[in-house]
Formats: sequence, structure tokens, C-alpha cells
Amino acid sequence: MTIKPVKFTVKEPIIVDGHEVGDGVYVGQKISDTEIERSMKRPVSYFLHLAAPDVGKDATVVQRFDLDVTDYVAKGAIKVG
Repeated sequence: MTIKPVKFTVKEPIIVDGHEVGDGVYVGQKISDTEIERSMKRPVSYFLHLAAPDVGKDATVVQRFDLDVTDYVAKGAIKVG
């Protein structure tokens, strides 16, 4: 398995797995040559790391989500670079 850090540029706000990803620059990973990719018949997967704040009554907690954005990269909604 090969895992590389990548930078994503989101061109306009999108919803991924119920999470809003606003336009801007994000970091994540490019994963290739794994058994999962072979079984899904795609050569690579892209995961965007999103840290979304959850504002509570007394404190703000940040939750991290690893969102599979492979389809958005393929469609051109997210640029890798």
C-alpha cells in the first residue's frame, strides 16, 4: 500500500457524507495499490481530512473526519495538487 499526503483545492462548497466542505484548501491522503482499490476497480482513493467544530454549551470540540472524495476528484469538483 502506498499512502501520500496531498493538498486538495475545493472549488465550491460540497456535501460529502453529510458534512459540508466549504471552498478552500485542505489536506488529505492519496491511497493506491491496496486490496480495497482493486476490489472497487479503481486505481487510487482520495481522503480529505476535515476538522469540523462542534460548538456545545460550555466548550467547542473539534471532530476529525476522513472523507472519501475520490468521486469528487474524478468529476473535477476537487483538484489535487
